[in-house]
Amino acid sequence: MRPTCRLTVLALLLTLGLLLTAGSAAAVTANTSGQTFQNSTCLDVGVTSQCGGWDQTTPGRSGRPYVRYLAVTTGGTTTVIIDNAAGDESPLALNGSDVYAVISPTNSCQPGQAAAAGVCYAVPNRVSVSLVHETSPNNWSYDFTTSSSSTPSVTSDSVIDLIVGIRSTYSTLRWSWVNGVPNFWSTTTPVSPTAGDAHVKFTPKTMPVMTSGGCSQIPVSTCDIARADREVLQPNLLLSMDTTLDAGLAGVLFGTSSAFIGSLESTPIQAGTSPTLTYAAAAPHLNADGTLRTGNFYALLPSNILTLFDTSVAAFNPAILAVDRTGDAGTFSTAWAPWTAAAGNGTDGQFLTISNISFSAPKFRVTRASALPSTTQKESKAPSVKVGKTVSFAAIASGYSLKTSGSKLSAKVSTPKICKVVGKAIKGLKAGTCKGTLTVTPKTGKPSKKGFSFAVVGGKRLMFALHRH
Repeated sequence: MRPTCRLTVLALLLTLGLLLTAGSAAAVTANTSGQTFQNSTCLDVGVTSQCGGWDQTTPGRSGRPYVRYLAVTTGGTTTVIIDNAAGDESPLALNGSDVYAVISPTNSCQPGQAAAAGVCYAVPNRVSVSLVHETSPNNWSYDFTTSSSSTPSVTSDSVIDLIVGIRSTYSTLRWSWVNGVPNFWSTTTPVSPTAGDAHVKFTPKTMPVMTSGGCSQIPVSTCDIARADREVLQPNLLLSMDTTLDAGLAGVLFGTSSAFIGSLESTPIQAGTSPTLTYAAAAPHLNADGTLRTGNFYALLPSNILTLFDTSVAAFNPAILAVDRTGDAGTFSTAWAPWTAAAGNGTDGQFLTISNISFSAPKFRVTRASALPSTTQKESKAPSVKVGKTVSFAAIASGYSLKTSGSKLSAKVSTPKICKVVGKAIKGLKAGTCKGTLTVTPKTGKPSKKGFSFAVVGGKRLMFALHRH
């Protein structure tokens, strides 16, 4: 069974709205303060809580990935923040910028902790690259939601241009995730003694944040959180260096909006057999304001992945691949678009957008159309209902494309505090996720049952339950 890892550092970064540099001298100018923050936060000997004790691990400071280039384009103006062709471990920011990018290890062992797969790694198996901005001397924030005063300004319409240098210590870059919409991707795998890099351009999007906790387990499993505490703009890139994903899928990229995290799993790649790619995202059911949360998932299938499905960039037809939702039922829709180096995307492939996603922890299987799993859900418009209102059995059945002509419909709910059956409908009692089973009984033949799940929105705020991973 594949081990699951805790994104302890990433989860910490995403829940902290403001961090202080610890034990460092006050920043002299904006040009050096970012460097000071990177060093004091993640590289000093003895730092263990914020960054997993990176300097206590191998490869340590000299072997960790580094920011080679960082630029932000907002409103048509591009500002170069870091231009580090020399590969300095902690480069200076240019142009008086108070925006910076910090490198943090994930799942690294603390001093004295024994390395074990699924627990911690002596060489951190994942690396987070997060944009930060200085709000006052020595005060740094990962939250760009109201950062119009930062230099340069970073908004949900900006384009982040980031190149991460990867030293030859790491030669197993498998997948990468961004919080936002990717529009450029190119990688060079490091092979000792030659280093490599990962070059991404993306537009950051908001994500949910909890005062404590969240759903950051990879691969995504469950996320039974009713409502986010707030929505924030936090530009972030996560590079996975472990070998839990087949080597044939090395270098893949995906992103999310309005979600804690995304993940990718795959069946083993075997000659003559198309793989199954399973994408997933985790998020609370509701936005911070109590409205129904919907989000998007973005996945690049480069040419080498398309080859595994016995197709190509030139021969691709959306009918070749099927995308189906598994796990919790809910809404989604899909669209494919060309992704080409000639058009400025960095490489060739196809770009999949899964939009209008309802949460909590949906998974989406990508398969050859002839190999559709029989237990998956095709695109649907499962209804939501406001507190005090009802949704009919027929509307639920229609949302899941069930054939009900001439049949009798009945239902039971498994969340009696959230919803209840009233006649031939289900009534929302308070905000949360209503779950249950719809039974379709035809005039002849055996009845069939279908699990359903939809959001109840509005009403008083729920106490949420945190899953510990």
